[in-house]
Order: sequence, then C-alpha cells, then structure tokens
Amino acid sequence: MTVRPDALRRSRLTLVMLGTLFFAPFIAAWVVYTFFPDVRPSGTTNHGQLITPAKPVPTLMLKNSDGSVADGLFREKWSLVVLGAATCDETCAERLVLIRQVRLALGKDLSRLVRIYIAPDAAARADAEQRLADKHPGLRIVADDGALGQRASDFFQGGDALAAYLVDPNGNWLMLYSGPLEPKDLLSDLKKLLRLSSIG
Repeated sequence: MTVRPDALRRSRLTLVMLGTLFFAPFIAAWVVYTFFPDVRPSGTTNHGQLITPAKPVPTLMLKNSDGSVADGLFREKWSLVVLGAATCDETCAERLVLIRQVRLALGKDLSRLVRIYIAPDAAARADAEQRLADKHPGLRIVADDGALGQRASDFFQGGDALAAYLVDPNGNWLMLYSGPLEPKDLLSDLKKLLRLSSIG
C-alpha cells in the first residue's frame, strides 16, 4: 500500500500541532518563570507569619497548679499559645475571648485545638486561674518555672504582648500571629491547616 505524499505531510503536520498544543503551556510557563521574575506569584495565603523552618519546642519547665510538670503539653493536638504577664489585663482578656470564639467557630474540629496560657510564674498562674477559669473552660493555664534563657518567652522570642503562637501536634512552632488578632484571618488559617493535616 502506497502512502500519498500529501497525506504523509498532513499526518506529520497534525502530529506537530498536537505536540505544540501539549508542550506550549510548559514552555510558556518556563519562559515566564525564567525571564520575567516580576510576574511570579510572591504572596502566600496564610495570614500569620510562617516560621521557616518550623522550630521544635524544647523541653520547658511548665507547671500545673498542683506543682506537677505539664509533660506532653504540645503533643497530639494543635496548640494556640499565649504568653501571659503578671496580671491578665483587659487587652489580654479580650485576646483570650477572641481565641475562644475562633476555636468554637471550628465546629466539629474544635477538639483538635487546645488553648494554652503560659503565666510567667506560679503567682501569676494562680491569679490567671482565679480570673479566667470560669470564663474560659478548657483553657490550659500553666506557670513557666524555667531557668533564665530556658523559658517559654525565650523560645518564642516573646516581646509582643498581643502575640499568639501556633504549635503543631508534633510539637513544632509553626506560626506567629503578632499584633492585634483578626478573628477571620486566624480562623481561615486554622481551618486550612486542620483540613490539610492528618494529625491532631
């Protein structure tokens, strides 16, 4: 059987066109990425500051109200951490209410997130328990009994009184929320992380 030259040309042209249609998007993307860096997407969809790389939380001397060490505090669940001061003032109380509301807004996933309030010492913990326990059921309140340089505030680089710190179920500090918290932004990040996570 003899193939006519015009039929052979049409077959080759069809093959070339199909190949061009298939590879053109990849070639175009490579050209844009390589030669036009200004048009690359640079933003992220998270609202908190991503800690890169994530930092494993070291062993901290955090104590419960009975004096026992709060072992495994940052394991198995997502943790939203607040570093307290000697007294939880009005700003502190508002922040804890916001965090409580965001957790409740997680719906069926709310049990996957724990709230942790770290007081700077035993006296501040006792004060926080008296002021906060009734209004914030489930809030873990612990005292930082670590030596200088080995405290929670040293690890989290505390300094922003409004900050909140997100720790993953493997005990890694993952995100920092500094300044005033926006409930919708925090909720958006948490929903996304819980949806993508198979742990906690």
